[in-house]
Amino acid sequence: MQMTKLGCCLLALALVVLSGCAVDPKYSPLKPLEGADRKVNINDIRLLRQMDRTPILDPNLIGFVQRIRQRLEDAWGKPCDCVVVVDSFSGYEAYSLSTTTIVVSAGLIAQAGSEDEVAAVIAHELGHVYQGDTTKGSQQQIALDMAKLAGWATGAGGYTLLLGETVDDVTKGLVYRRWNQDQEIAADGFSAQLLLKAGYSLDGLKMAIRRLGRYSEGALLAKAPQTPNCVTSKNGNYQFNLRGCSKALSGVDESIYQSSENRLEPIMKLAASLPPEQRRRRQGGPLPVFSSTDYLFRLNDLVSSNQAQLKATLAKIEAQPMPKTLQGNVAVTNKLAMAYAIAGDSERAKSYLRTSLQSTGRTAWTFNMLFKEVDRSGDQKQVRKAIEDSHLEVGYMAQLLPVEYYLTKRHGLQVYELVAYGRCASNLVDDVATYNACSKFEKLAKQYGGASW
Repeated sequence: MQMTKLGCCLLALALVVLSGCAVDPKYSPLKPLEGADRKVNINDIRLLRQMDRTPILDPNLIGFVQRIRQRLEDAWGKPCDCVVVVDSFSGYEAYSLSTTTIVVSAGLIAQAGSEDEVAAVIAHELGHVYQGDTTKGSQQQIALDMAKLAGWATGAGGYTLLLGETVDDVTKGLVYRRWNQDQEIAADGFSAQLLLKAGYSLDGLKMAIRRLGRYSEGALLAKAPQTPNCVTSKNGNYQFNLRGCSKALSGVDESIYQSSENRLEPIMKLAASLPPEQRRRRQGGPLPVFSSTDYLFRLNDLVSSNQAQLKATLAKIEAQPMPKTLQGNVAVTNKLAMAYAIAGDSERAKSYLRTSLQSTGRTAWTFNMLFKEVDRSGDQKQVRKAIEDSHLEVGYMAQLLPVEYYLTKRHGLQVYELVAYGRCASNLVDDVATYNACSKFEKLAKQYGGASW
């Protein structure tokens, strides 16, 4: 892949033409969310789909978390201008995608013992929003983007020398350690004060921290092996380990989860200092029953390498009908398609995969499978539509880019090919692996050979 001056000019022209045609002046990134009082940012929903997660469109569930958010906002005295979304993930998790979108997992709702516990988690995320942590996270990303731009300006020399193959580690470090320990402790303290103002019990916050601690034990066990030291010394000579240092600076090998004991200590001290009426306040009763989150939580049982056990689990799951609020949810049909494939039932696997492929709001995994299908079909219109749909539903993804470039070249979509080529070339600075994958797929497309991905 060599870029000529003519190629650069054509690329620039194509990008200008496409941007002028593709951007609707009436376009708004905010979309309605059934049952919610505020619109959700579609770009945040795309981020969810890139993680193979989907929002749960259960009006009762949306109304429940919305009511908690409103109660907390009223206690704070200032609206957050944000929406709370419940995603399809069945672990115990919550996070902020931006200043406008807080996400609570289906697994958290399924396991929470009271509204106070859910309120504690939402209050913690509101702490990040109100204290500007999401803005700081965005500034970190802007700083990384500026470093990439500087690499272009200097012929990529300095930037590539500094980061080279470690840029992916640095990016992951910014994503997975978006908040530092001080920010997490500060958000815990904020949530404690907010919960008290809103009339909730601190017992919910204590329980949430304990559950998160238990959940995080698995993440700590799965932690990557210890990275090489940043600086080593041998016979008085110091050696600078570039890869080790980048990992240390990015924090890529550090868990995002912190010790529950460390997080509980300041909460316990605060509780001890409270007036009796606040200190003795207890959590309310159990949550309302949400069939959507209960169903998703039961899908955890599909994690098995034993084929017979997996078949038995699938039979139990199928014995209870899928809730209407999850019908058409791609995260669910994706998981069932994979489970049946592992269990050796290819017909059921194909059936669920077909449902995923024909749905809207598809995830990155779904488009990966769809790209394979349209490539085999040889139908140029199907290929073009699949690419356009992927941009609308999951956005532009580096992981799908080499395949997209291959499809445009192999099936004669010249304008789309030029844009994909430009995106591939832009990765020469900071993501050599993606650039090399584009080059490999380009050769296969020229040979009209089938690419495996």
